[in-house]
Amino acid sequence: MGNVKLRHAHLGSTIVLQCGYTVHMDINEATAKALSAERSAAHLTIKDLAQKSGVPERTLIRILKGERNINVMQVAQLSSVFGIYPHEIIESAERYIERDERGPIELIDNTPADSPVRAGDALADRIAGADDVEARVEETRRLLRENPMGLAASEDGLKQAYIEYGDGDEAA
Repeated sequence: MGNVKLRHAHLGSTIVLQCGYTVHMDINEATAKALSAERSAAHLTIKDLAQKSGVPERTLIRILKGERNINVMQVAQLSSVFGIYPHEIIESAERYIERDERGPIELIDNTPADSPVRAGDALADRIAGADDVEARVEETRRLLRENPMGLAASEDGLKQAYIEYGDGDEAA
């Protein structure tokens, strides 16, 4: 649901009306997110991206904030700096919109209670519960002494052989 705030001009009071529609991300906001993600992945500053693309820096800042409509030429200029096609930016923006419209998803944990994963989670919680680094290290060492495979992601013969015989580079 969207909310609209109204302010009374003479009294200065504000009321909030709940509207019967949901406010979703628009294409400019989504494109801004896609461009920001690409800029971050390319390790470029806004200034560097502006210089390399030819899009003025102030314009680029407003585009990345979602304050300005972006045109096809600007998408083309920016995408060429990232080494991708313009349609890839738009497709990425459309995925942002789809996720926004879908909203949060509920995660269902179907892991059985007696699963080794649950046991591993319990061990991790016990280790994380220690107040200081030394206590966590000591708890981890204690758990390894009791059951070396207990902290392994999964049990397999190669891990057990490594525990028993080492990696072959040194005497076990």
